[in-house]
Amino acid sequence: MTAMWICSSLIIWGLVPNLSFLHALAIGACVTPTDPVLSNSIVKGKFADENVPKNLQKIIIAESGANDGLGYPFLFFALYLIKYLGPGQDGDAGTAIGDWFVETWVYTIILSVIYGFTVGWIAKELLHWAEEKKFVDRESFLVFAITLALFIVGTCGMIGSDDVLACFIAGNAFTWDDWFRLETLDDSLQPTIDMLLNLSVFMWFGAVCPWSSFLSNMDIIPIYRLIFLGILILLFRRLPVVFGLHRFIHQIEEKRQAIFVGFFGPIGVSAVFYLYISLQFLETIEVNGTQRPDAVILGETLRVVVWFLAICSIVSQP
Repeated sequence: MTAMWICSSLIIWGLVPNLSFLHALAIGACVTPTDPVLSNSIVKGKFADENVPKNLQKIIIAESGANDGLGYPFLFFALYLIKYLGPGQDGDAGTAIGDWFVETWVYTIILSVIYGFTVGWIAKELLHWAEEKKFVDRESFLVFAITLALFIVGTCGMIGSDDVLACFIAGNAFTWDDWFRLETLDDSLQPTIDMLLNLSVFMWFGAVCPWSSFLSNMDIIPIYRLIFLGILILLFRRLPVVFGLHRFIHQIEEKRQAIFVGFFGPIGVSAVFYLYISLQFLETIEVNGTQRPDAVILGETLRVVVWFLAICSIVSQP
């Protein structure tokens, strides 16, 4: 992720006019995580079972699930530096790093991990007990994981922690003994719900994507630069790093698989999720009661670049 973050930020910094490297780091952090929702199209289903080795399926699932939530430190490292080191601010890098460590690592990351693991483990034990005592019917048993995810998203949202990471950790704790997965292996409800959620996400993307902004924001980045940016991000954000390190990743057995894993790293829901978190944070960066001008410009650039890169990734990695 660190290498992907630096590569993406350098490309964005080089192609977006009048953009500081610190602002490029914030945009690069949004498009760094591999999206778990779009990854389902290649790691689940009949096509994946026939064409993608199980080891590659598992490593893509693990990576997309983990780094989707762990994108927080990269994003807020840049945002806190922008907040404290921007024009009209009296803060310093030490203050920014201190807030970043306490609010991002301790409150957001560590708290989410502890909370997710605790809830997932307790849920697993309670479901085991209810199943043994025949206190749960089959229908409730099958949708238990979905209700658990909704519970974690809601409660983490209330306390302002990382709900995506908490859900991932809770899922790992919940299926630690593999009992629930084996019990629901032959049931079609879970794959059906996954498909419906995936379709809903794509419909939402098409409905809310700011299509007109790709052409109307020529003062931020001309359309030809935007297209070139999309091509370079798809080719160099991830592929060189994975190909260079594939010998140290035992699940990748040959160069062809390294190219596949390197190219397949979709930018999607997670990028848009981080985009709106960034916009919300930038609204708090004020001078004399109004949003700071550089924060306004960064917000507009984020909206155009992140949405365009997400669309490019969806089209090129179906």
